[in-house]
Amino acid sequence: MQGFEVIDIKKKYNKKNNYKKKKRKAKVTVKEKVSKVFELPAEIILDMPQLVMMGNKSLIVENYKGVIEYGVERIRLNTGCGIVSLNGLNMSILEITSEDVMITGEIKQLEFL
Repeated sequence: MQGFEVIDIKKKYNKKNNYKKKKRKAKVTVKEKVSKVFELPAEIILDMPQLVMMGNKSLIVENYKGVIEYGVERIRLNTGCGIVSLNGLNMSILEITSEDVMITGEIKQLEFL
């Protein structure tokens, strides 16, 4: 064809000088900066839960929002960063306060949803 130039698009745009992939930094929020500067616990400032698991027999969840589902094989808790789902056998809530919950039983699976 006259007047048209055939170019290889892959070669043209894969050169180092063209369309460099920019590395995206994770945005640091003001709360994260405050937590770091003042050396405050992140779970309190950022409204994140703290989980302490002893083997597969017990779990303590601090800074939770509420119980969504409760049964002997499944327990789901609402937290500031989503839902914590536990699957297992003979599970029960041994202790519950407004700040933390202690779950006992045979925990087979811990999942963040």
